[in-house]
Amino acid sequence: MRKIDYHMHTHFSADSEASPREHILAAINKGLDEICFTDHKDFHYPYCPFDLDADRYFHELKQLQKEFANQIKIKIGLEMGLDVEFYDEINAFVNAHDYDYVIGSIHVIHQSEFYDPADFFKGKTKEEAHQEFFENTLECVQKFDCFNCLGHLDYICRYGPYVDKQVNHQRYQSIIDDIFQTLIQKGKGIEVNTSGYKDRKTCGFPTFEQVERYYQMGGRIITVGTDSHTSDRVGEHVEDVLKEYQRIGFDDVSTFTKRVRD
Repeated sequence: MRKIDYHMHTHFSADSEASPREHILAAINKGLDEICFTDHKDFHYPYCPFDLDADRYFHELKQLQKEFANQIKIKIGLEMGLDVEFYDEINAFVNAHDYDYVIGSIHVIHQSEFYDPADFFKGKTKEEAHQEFFENTLECVQKFDCFNCLGHLDYICRYGPYVDKQVNHQRYQSIIDDIFQTLIQKGKGIEVNTSGYKDRKTCGFPTFEQVERYYQMGGRIITVGTDSHTSDRVGEHVEDVLKEYQRIGFDDVSTFTKRVRD
């Protein structure tokens, strides 16, 4: 399997100060075959302006593509926060530039976010919060076509004022199955986001059990990304994830050029 990191953030994202060049050097040092920068864009993210200067972003990354062309494949992507309240704005933003790859992620629901101060969880039980998250994810993947893969499926388990934050997948499996079925029918994929990796049983974002279910339902489009905001995390746990992909039955990871699967 090709070794890739298809989820990385740099100083173009509001929550990172990382240098794209340092990410590239780290990826080469780790022996990765291909990487994709996926800096953030979210409309109306509370408390933090997740804006992206796409013109500057493309200018800098295209120069680096040329500089490192003989050492590693570099793609220019985007992590787009999907939000049905900004449907037209999101589609216009994605279509304004030739991104190679777009991750569709759920970071905000009804203008409430999951990170501190976590307004989204106020007045909700864990079950209510998780139910709403998966229902909103299903609505987004049904409505949007401007992305290639769904980002960190069970990201919600990272946050919340609960003693046990983990997702009870069995409780929401019918909704998750609808999410998978929608993605498969629309030619979209999923990622394993290694920022939640602990071991093969608790890898997170999503668990390998959910990846296996996606595969059994017919899903074949899959990537792996570290969600690295610092260069020391580039490529982290990629090989661990690839071993599980092979065990499940995947022949290779998916890569993209101009939002078309290679």
